[in-house]
Amino acid sequence: MASTLLHTVPFPLQVIRRIEPLVTLKIETSRYIAKTVEHLEEFESALALRAKIFQEEYGAVLASAKIDIDPYDFKGDHLVIVDRLTQEVVGTHRLLCSRFTHQFYSESEFEMSEFIQTPGVKLELGRACISNEHRKGAVLNLLWRAVIQYAFVVKARFLFGCSSVKTTDFAQTQTLLTELAEKNHLSQEWSIQPLPAFEFSPDRNNGVPPQSQSVSVPPLFRSYLKAGAKVVGTPALDRDFQCVDFLTVLRLSDLSQTYGNRYKTEFDL
Repeated sequence: MASTLLHTVPFPLQVIRRIEPLVTLKIETSRYIAKTVEHLEEFESALALRAKIFQEEYGAVLASAKIDIDPYDFKGDHLVIVDRLTQEVVGTHRLLCSRFTHQFYSESEFEMSEFIQTPGVKLELGRACISNEHRKGAVLNLLWRAVIQYAFVVKARFLFGCSSVKTTDFAQTQTLLTELAEKNHLSQEWSIQPLPAFEFSPDRNNGVPPQSQSVSVPPLFRSYLKAGAKVVGTPALDRDFQCVDFLTVLRLSDLSQTYGNRYKTEFDL
């Protein structure tokens, strides 16, 4: 039976299925376990962690104050990082693979049909969250190990997804784009652009107030770029989550030497 929290969300009960991983994965370290969600309690813990972080850190407007959930959560797998000391879920990442679904969250913000039609298995990484007290190298490293192992199992050619930056300021976003361009992190491949509802323009202030403090790139986004990912097209403004989303794509064949030495050899990608 689905848990109490899941019964409060606007989804038919038949949609809240018994959780079974499409790909079973488990990696253990002395402090943490990375695994795909196998039962409803783990699933709900991941959704609750997302709600907590998105509301506290992004000011997100969610349908439920207790869990963050959308229809895409039932189309793929969920990675969780479990703290072995407390048995709490301290990190999560949603994985949607083109072997199992043809619907991706990124398509709700971007026109990206050319990319979707490009040959090769695609793995969308989304809804990444790590508890603030666990945002350190060990957890990021473990999350990457789990993602790359999953990509190996499904024989993915591309990793992609929306990388969020906590800003709604147009000038800040343009400054960040300039910095990304200077470091060769931008690409115009596949003609990817935001859908009209998510366009980010300087003309009407986008319905949100300007910000003065500098913007910082989250650690997970930085790790994608270090791995060899490119920001493709122009960013999208997500008003509900009060952030800017950069469509990020990584060809597994372009995995950087640093990340390749750490993960690629291990899984023979």
